[in-house]
Amino acid sequence: MRVFQDFKPEDVENGAYVFSGRKFLVTAGDETRVNTTAASNGGVGQMWGKRVTFICVRNNRFTKQLIDAAGEYSLSFLDHEEFRGAIKYLEAVSGKDEDKLKGARLNVGYYEGVPYIEEANNVIVCKVLYRKEIGRDGFIESILPEVEAKEVNDYVIYVGEIKKVLLR
Repeated sequence: MRVFQDFKPEDVENGAYVFSGRKFLVTAGDETRVNTTAASNGGVGQMWGKRVTFICVRNNRFTKQLIDAAGEYSLSFLDHEEFRGAIKYLEAVSGKDEDKLKGARLNVGYYEGVPYIEEANNVIVCKVLYRKEIGRDGFIESILPEVEAKEVNDYVIYVGEIKKVLLR
């Protein structure tokens, strides 16, 4: 008889497909306007026979508007030690008011028209398959205590088909 060993999920996660609470960058736009936002809510899996990502983006983010307009986005994974300042800057500044990427000293590349962050070690390029506003009424159990009720209603969840994975 085989015996299973139990592990905490964070002890077995590794690679580009790990969403372990660390920030990643969600980027969207076109040749005329690009924006990115730091996020930590998301994951990778399979739905409807497709490999997908799912991400949660706040309604008030400019990046959300660009995702809705383009129907595509990228997820860029940067070295957290090297780019700690850039990530903090991206969280603090609105792309509606200024060119955040220039201020964060990051460069934009494109894969088949989808913008991504050049400095990333890994990039996942996605096409939106599904989007839905997240509401408090959808939770089976009470929400985590550290998340305020008003915050739950401020997010949209996107399911995106993975079109390409770029690795360095």
